[in-house]
Amino acid sequence: MSIIESQAPTRIDLAGGTIDIWPLYLFHGSAVTINLAVDIYAKTSIKLRKDKKIIIESKDLKKKIEFDSINKIRHNHSLSLITQLISFFKPEAGFYIETDCESPAGAGLAGSSALNISLCAALNKLTGDKYSKKELITIAKNVEAQVIRVPTGDQDYYPAMFGGLNIIELSAEGVKAERIKIDYEKFEKRITLCYSGSSRNSGINNWEIFKRHIDGNRKIFKNLEAIRRTAIKMKSAVINSDYGMLSKLVGEEWENRKRLWKGVSTPEIERLINIAMKNGAVSAKVCGAGGGGCIIFLSEPERQEKIKSAIRSAGGKILDYRIDKDGTKVKYKKTKT
Repeated sequence: MSIIESQAPTRIDLAGGTIDIWPLYLFHGSAVTINLAVDIYAKTSIKLRKDKKIIIESKDLKKKIEFDSINKIRHNHSLSLITQLISFFKPEAGFYIETDCESPAGAGLAGSSALNISLCAALNKLTGDKYSKKELITIAKNVEAQVIRVPTGDQDYYPAMFGGLNIIELSAEGVKAERIKIDYEKFEKRITLCYSGSSRNSGINNWEIFKRHIDGNRKIFKNLEAIRRTAIKMKSAVINSDYGMLSKLVGEEWENRKRLWKGVSTPEIERLINIAMKNGAVSAKVCGAGGGGCIIFLSEPERQEKIKSAIRSAGGKILDYRIDKDGTKVKYKKTKT
């Protein structure tokens, strides 16, 4: 029996989110997003079968479906991203495919994008490695848009595929991602990751921001411009390892993001941020769209353990992590049975 296993890291976004959705970045010159891959993984396992049957199981969602063959696949269910990708890659053999995501649901760590990349990598291996890593990113983005039926952003696929700290530049020339060489340990000691205990609010919708921007809403344009300017400044701070400026700009990004859409912050988020600040944090921001999910706290290294202890005592969940340096990994192996 042949087994293919893949895993892709999730990410902490530092600056420039939302503006990475095509074509919004075309209306903001020199748009940049910055993020960091972390070892909270989305995983895929494919076990080949001797028949044509396709069995799909999501461990984290606790869902399982099966089809007699690829020609019998339907997409009207909660695992439609998986079935759409299977239909795209068109594997000839039957198989059992299992997925699992270590990120809490609605955490804002781009778990769905990481799973998408993990699935693409595994299915690409199954069907003969026809596509490059950059081509797989395009496929992942396009298939996800087909599933959710709204435009998708670009930033989440790059840390999942390549790992590390990514500066992603978006312009009329296209999307260019650069991995920056940094002292990962110094970043880890300054960034504390906390899960608030509640998923993101579905009412905070990038699609609504997108539509209003396209319709000419000046407030949305102005707020995204502020987000862009902060990300440009953060690019310089990251390249120069200016941790003091990085911490300041994370706070600036958070203030800009709260002005972008009502409900980005919540009383619980503000409570946890206030506790962190009282215990040595310099700044904080929510990961992803906001309204719940994960929060990062920036601090000097000697304050990190005190912040973690205070957050745990307040009911928040600290997610221990390391920066993932490798991105997506795929293994192919044969077993005797």
